[in-house]
Amino acid sequence: MKSIVTPSGKPDLTRRTFLRNTAATGAALSYTKMAAHAAAGAPEGSDTLKVALVGCGSQGGILKGASLRIPGIKFVAVCDLWEKKAITMARAIGGEVKPYTTMDEMFKAHPEIDCVLIAAPDWLHAPFSRKALEAGKQVYCEKMMSNSLEAAADMVRAQRETGHLLQIGHQRRSNPRYQFMRNRLLREKNLLGQITHLYGQWNRSVKMPFEPKGGIPQEVLTKNGYVDMFQFSNWRSYKKYGGGVISDLGAHQIDIFNWLLGTTPRSMIASGGIDYFKNLPLSGGGTFSYEQLDNAAVVYEYDVPVYEGGVPVMEGDKPKTHLVRAMYQVLTTNGSQNYYEKVMGVEGTIVISEQPVYNQVYREKDTTGEKVGMWEQLARQGFLRKPPATVYNKFWERPKAWNIPDKWLAKEGTQDVRVSIPADPYELPAMPKELDEKPPHQFHLENFYNTVRAGGKQSDLNCPVSEAYKCAVSVLKINEAVATGRRIDFQPSDFVVS
Repeated sequence: MKSIVTPSGKPDLTRRTFLRNTAATGAALSYTKMAAHAAAGAPEGSDTLKVALVGCGSQGGILKGASLRIPGIKFVAVCDLWEKKAITMARAIGGEVKPYTTMDEMFKAHPEIDCVLIAAPDWLHAPFSRKALEAGKQVYCEKMMSNSLEAAADMVRAQRETGHLLQIGHQRRSNPRYQFMRNRLLREKNLLGQITHLYGQWNRSVKMPFEPKGGIPQEVLTKNGYVDMFQFSNWRSYKKYGGGVISDLGAHQIDIFNWLLGTTPRSMIASGGIDYFKNLPLSGGGTFSYEQLDNAAVVYEYDVPVYEGGVPVMEGDKPKTHLVRAMYQVLTTNGSQNYYEKVMGVEGTIVISEQPVYNQVYREKDTTGEKVGMWEQLARQGFLRKPPATVYNKFWERPKAWNIPDKWLAKEGTQDVRVSIPADPYELPAMPKELDEKPPHQFHLENFYNTVRAGGKQSDLNCPVSEAYKCAVSVLKINEAVATGRRIDFQPSDFVVS
């Protein structure tokens, strides 16, 4: 197995690293090795895990579909307050899967359950996770951890008290392309030089709310804390139930900021509002308004340790740091360029996304000498690849400039002094077909299930609940920053549950 190099520069060949990388890569040419590791972990009959799904909406369906692609996973029960959803999900899975409307009823009927997948609304993540952990189950809970920091902290405490596994669904941490970028290109090869900025966005076109026709009886909704069927169906945008789009969408990418940099932000400023989804008409008459932000723009500041040769540079008794700013935006009124993350350093840029269309790496043209040779060598070795040249078969396909520049501007290497020379394009290497065809959540679920089978520890998970709590703080404080219009200054203790 190819070793992973830690920030200390030493190879990490521990059992923990093997578990973490069962669904991750160590080098461009190790994608295939990663597939072999996953196959080696394929269970035999005695390793079958009995799984229950709590929350049978769209995200529950995604977890169900990805889990069923993994050998040795057997669903025995599903649970949803909306009985029709639970019945439909049970039928979709097939076999002897039983539907339930409460977890208590499900656990009583199925003491054999090993693992619980929780895809309920955010406000229920904490009580449902605690209930499952205290019942002796291993838990995979979707992000966001919760819509409140108090509830998120209780999830950390519940895991500590029970000693059972609790993985949070920030699935990019298990994605082989993301792990390859972080572990090999950024940390081992220092491809981009000093990182100066991160950027992420999730832009989505206008998506009108779901207007259910019938569903759960009002007395059942009231008993379970819901105002009505409309808010039950559109819970993400109401403060009692969810954190809005910055939590639903932004949490994925803000978590990646912390993960890539290996630290938490020191400060944050934010701007946003409910600029569109207010007093809009419903098809059945009346209007609706959301309570959570429908757009936000955020800037984080990080103090990132400086490494030389894999060893932190010290200033006295403290590590030397440099400033990195991370900028994030989420829109729900325009889908331009969808979602992606960008890592920018003084010597290059990487653009990446769960959508493989964003797969670009750019070397700064101002980079010279030894560094240029390193990029070329990495391309020859397969760590990078050169994109194929575009071939135009018809004259009308050829792009034409709106105007012809002066000849002196058209010369190679000549530029306006205010404009950087265009960057040299590369791409991340392609994954083999057997990995490329896996849905994004499968890698993260494999890490969870394999850790359960191995009798692993919380630290063997790619996103243990204590790590996810750091993201919850980074994300949920955005609402406070927008409401007050003030800068948020963090302390390291803010990201730790006592």
